[in-house]
Amino acid sequence: MRSSERPGHGRSGDGPLRVLVVGSLPPPESARAEALRTEVVGLLAEGHAVEVVAPDPVATAHRYVTTAGIPGCIRLSTMVSGFDSVVVQLQPGLPVRARAGRWERALSLVAFSFALRRGRQVEIRLERLDDLPGGPSGRAALLLWRSAERIVVGGEDQRAAFATAVGRPGERLVVCAHDAHEVDADDGGWGEGTDASAENVLELVRKRAARERRELTATEPAHFAGWDRLATPGIAMTELDSPVPGAPQAQHKLGDLARLVLAAADRRPLLQPAAMAARIAYRSVSSVLGRDRPD
Repeated sequence: MRSSERPGHGRSGDGPLRVLVVGSLPPPESARAEALRTEVVGLLAEGHAVEVVAPDPVATAHRYVTTAGIPGCIRLSTMVSGFDSVVVQLQPGLPVRARAGRWERALSLVAFSFALRRGRQVEIRLERLDDLPGGPSGRAALLLWRSAERIVVGGEDQRAAFATAVGRPGERLVVCAHDAHEVDADDGGWGEGTDASAENVLELVRKRAARERRELTATEPAHFAGWDRLATPGIAMTELDSPVPGAPQAQHKLGDLARLVLAAADRRPLLQPAAMAARIAYRSVSSVLGRDRPD
């Protein structure tokens, strides 16, 4: 279902709206991030003003809420007012921590429901049912679903599973399924995000995201209409990610090989810490050697 066909949101015909989008856009690439990016691109193409708040500190966003669970829900409750519409992509840590117990899960869902009730025209997106720890059933979860005007799940199979899990109380909920998109099979991402908050990693990934958006808007402007209006952080990359002018051909080949290896490691959750450590070590050694060189 396209955004222009969404019932109850008035996003096509009532003029531009201020839309708060809560969720993690790429990087890293995942089915959930891809689906949210498609949503944001559609909103921008329709002329709406979009502000993105991400729980993942390496995702592309205007602002960040990196505290998972109840503190993050309380923080979001101070942000939703003042917007004409709110779109929320549920993911591990939003609104429930991955390792939360039964009572913490219930309290997190109640706090998140309270936060969303402060907003207007709320849409909740749930790509996969296990993106919400404990699944979509339960009294506390039902409070969350009832705080939204509509719920979007990742395909017809997920919609059928959602209806089965929620049961009869879910019959009055407006549940839609968006079209599935083929994405890279690596859906591990950067984990919960709280362990990937080093400034150098954040700077590197945000710079790459900005570069990729510029390339995409230059080659496919129709497909990514309005994407260039998102925030474009401009932070420098490390030497491992950019060729050194005037270096010998052998160094160029070694540098290209190193960049390919690090890029491949970035796409594998188990290898991402090693890639991060390699970049940090390279930059430290380079700074030491640079100080030892004579002027």
